[in-house]
Amino acid sequence: MKILRIRLSNLNSLKGTHELDLTAEPLASAGLFAITGPTGAGKSTLLDAVTLAFYGKAARYGNESNPEHVMSRHCGECSAEVEFEVPSGTYRAVWERHRAGKKAAGKLQQPKRYIYDAAGEPLAQQIREAEQKIEDLLGLNYDRFLRSVLLAQGDFARFLKAKADERAELLESLTGTAIYSRLGRLTHTEASQREIALAQKEAGLEQIAVLDGDQRLELEGVIRQGEEQRGKLKTAIESGADLLGKISRLEDARKKEREAAAEQTDIDDKRKAAEADLERLRLHRLTVPFAGDLATLEAADASSKTASTNLERAETAYSTAKSNLLNANQLLRAATESALTSCQREATKAEEAVAKETTAASDARSWLDAHKPDAALADQVGDLAAAIGELKNARGSAYRDWAQWRQAATKMLPDDAGALPGTLEGTKETQLEENLTAFLAKARTILSGLDAAVKQAKKQLDLRNDHLEKTKLVAKLEDHRPALESGEPCPLCGALEHPYAEGASPSTELAELVAEVTKATEQLNAAQDAYRSFSATLLQLTSDQDELIADIRQLEASGNQLERLLQPLAIPVPASGAEDNLRSGLQTREQAYRGHLKAETDANRRKSEAENTAKNAKNAAAHLLQKISKLPTLPASTAIEPAAAERLPSVPDAEDAYATAATKEKTTASQLTDRGKDSKDAEDALAKIKEPLEASVADSEFKTLDKLRDARLAPETATAIENLDSQLKNRATAAGALIKQAGQDIARLIEAKVLEGEEAQTFRLAQEKRKKESDELLGELATRRSQLKTDDDNKKLRKKHELALEEDRKTLVVWRRLRELIGSHDGSKFRRYAQSISLDILTRHANRHLAKLSDRYLICRDEEEALNLQIEDLHQAGVKRPMASLSGGESFLVSLALALGLSDLAGRTVRIDSLFVDEGFGSLDPETLEVAISALESLRQDHKTVGVISHVALLKERIGTQIIVEKNSGGVSRIRVAPENFVK
Repeated sequence: MKILRIRLSNLNSLKGTHELDLTAEPLASAGLFAITGPTGAGKSTLLDAVTLAFYGKAARYGNESNPEHVMSRHCGECSAEVEFEVPSGTYRAVWERHRAGKKAAGKLQQPKRYIYDAAGEPLAQQIREAEQKIEDLLGLNYDRFLRSVLLAQGDFARFLKAKADERAELLESLTGTAIYSRLGRLTHTEASQREIALAQKEAGLEQIAVLDGDQRLELEGVIRQGEEQRGKLKTAIESGADLLGKISRLEDARKKEREAAAEQTDIDDKRKAAEADLERLRLHRLTVPFAGDLATLEAADASSKTASTNLERAETAYSTAKSNLLNANQLLRAATESALTSCQREATKAEEAVAKETTAASDARSWLDAHKPDAALADQVGDLAAAIGELKNARGSAYRDWAQWRQAATKMLPDDAGALPGTLEGTKETQLEENLTAFLAKARTILSGLDAAVKQAKKQLDLRNDHLEKTKLVAKLEDHRPALESGEPCPLCGALEHPYAEGASPSTELAELVAEVTKATEQLNAAQDAYRSFSATLLQLTSDQDELIADIRQLEASGNQLERLLQPLAIPVPASGAEDNLRSGLQTREQAYRGHLKAETDANRRKSEAENTAKNAKNAAAHLLQKISKLPTLPASTAIEPAAAERLPSVPDAEDAYATAATKEKTTASQLTDRGKDSKDAEDALAKIKEPLEASVADSEFKTLDKLRDARLAPETATAIENLDSQLKNRATAAGALIKQAGQDIARLIEAKVLEGEEAQTFRLAQEKRKKESDELLGELATRRSQLKTDDDNKKLRKKHELALEEDRKTLVVWRRLRELIGSHDGSKFRRYAQSISLDILTRHANRHLAKLSDRYLICRDEEEALNLQIEDLHQAGVKRPMASLSGGESFLVSLALALGLSDLAGRTVRIDSLFVDEGFGSLDPETLEVAISALESLRQDHKTVGVISHVALLKERIGTQIIVEKNSGGVSRIRVAPENFVK
């Protein structure tokens, strides 16, 4: 993966649009370039733009997705874009976010992310799609990207000197080995759950009951006996079924005979009761010739009545329409007058609001004018907070390092250490350097004295040994005997056995010399111990001198930077311990200024809205006055009551109602005229039909129209009487036929000697008993057959469960073995094993880079503690010592090697051609800095481009190609690339 171009807009202090083209000169041909600029200028914002475009996260904000505070102040939108190259081609990742309407005061909207190919075609346009697509293209998730592309030195400096448990946590976060903890826990949990599940299945198997051989044979025998008995019953039932059927048919025939006789009696009774209705039906049939004329007469009479009714309704509708028109006229005037009053009231209220908001805007502006210095604070509060934090961190680091240095110095030279400053507060770099130089010079003088004492003690020991050896040579045989040792040659004869030495008393002179040698040896050891202890402390203090100077230099730089930022606000640099209070106070002032600025904007907006409202209300009132002048005058008696005025319709609704009422009044007047004519025509038609019909009826049996109408039956009544007559005739015919058929059936069955009475009942009871016994026996057989089937199913199920249990037991053996090897309830067993392997791989990659940085050291693991790191000093015969013994510059080189090694480890499945190394070069001397830069430049051989973020002056001088982030006024920065006049 290689980054080609970075584009960003309105991110933090980099307000406006900025672009870095890494394919253009001088960056294209530079294997190493520096990103430089003062604190808070925006160097890290460039890295934020990269991670925002790729993952929607800013590197400084950790895992927070789409942070809200990256947008530059007083801006309505921001974006980050990275064009990059991978083996599959060139792509472009875009992250965008804006406020409502892209206005600075608008509400912050949800971000958007896109992925485009080289042709500009979108590959992903949703956040989740873009997240997955970028991981597919880069082969790196967010955490692996931070470990392989953005290398933070601080994490590795802590990693070097951390304890084993702390290093385990750091190693897990740096190498992404958290999965092994989860695997260890999952293995432990899975094995335990499988044990529980197996025990439950074994218990369940015991619940599946099966029959033994004797029980099954007994059950099968009972079934055979039942089937034989049921066969006999079935034969008896089938043989009696024919006789039982004949008995039933004889009983049915006698019953039908009785029912038919009763039916004939009922028919005769009903015919007598219906004689009057049958007479009415006869008279009705005589009225049939007059039916047509009578219907015409009734229709004409109905038309006349309908016309009369319609006339009455038309008169009522017209009266109602006239009343409604008057009411509509009344409501229209009242609604228009009410709307006029409302508009006038609204105009007055809006003018009051204009005056109120004018005062509010003026008050806010007066406060802003009185706090003008805080306007710059609104743009710089982020930089100020960062500068205060840097000062606090610089003080903490410097004071802590100085306390440790002074403590060691006091332990070494108490009197001279008393002249050293008690604290670095107010101490200048030159003053501290002079104090340290003087103290270390005095310590070196004392070390020279200790060295001389060692040499003198060694000289004295040599003299005593020489004296002792010479005395032994001139001593008599008896003097030598006490000094002889078994196995050692005699100085006189060379023999290894000394049979006469035992029991010999020592020579007084030799004994004294031996005592002097012993004493001289002890004095030499004491002198050497004193020299080694003093030398080690002096070496450590000398090594830490540069770090202390760097600390106070950083402290002064942080203080000066903060002082420059605070100068426009007339605020002094805070004392130690007061940093947080100052930062809180500045943030409070910034929030107050921003609040009053927003209050002024809101008041002006509301003022403008109120002015528009007042103008619109006045125009509406003038329009309503014109409408009122055109309305018709109403009688005084039609005024609207106050209670009714509260429920008035709107003016448009009232106008619509008035138009509708006027139209209705005209329509009902026309309808009234039409209905009067219809009523007169209907009366004339009725008279023409009635007179000839009355003359015809007078010559009939009915004589008058009234009697004719009385004889007429309703259609449903006539139909009902006709149906009754027909039914009685049909029932009489059917009853006669049924009596005849029943008599024939009875005669035939009696001739066949079919049982009747008690004999038939006895036979039927016997037959029912046999059927009941057969049914009960059939149920018992079904139950027993079900028991056999259940036993068969249980045996198959038990066999199936036994086979499954056997497979589960085999699988459980594997899981138990896994739990024994890597499982634990907290995942620590597998995690530590995996971390030790990861640490081996990491140190192997790191040592490859460390060899380019220094030929003196190798990183190795502690043989006694798997996660402890040691440094092997190749210049001291391969001696291994703790990482804490490294100086500041040496720690940087080792941590840089680890960072580059982790980049190799995290990017082992993908090629990483673009790297960014964060701060950490300030602790290096010029020679070591040159080595580190040369090593980083050597990465160009692997086609890698490395960007170094730093403000170390020597590094700026050494690296010619630079991306310079410069601060401008108002807390805004700009980017330029140096050298600007590059010619290849």
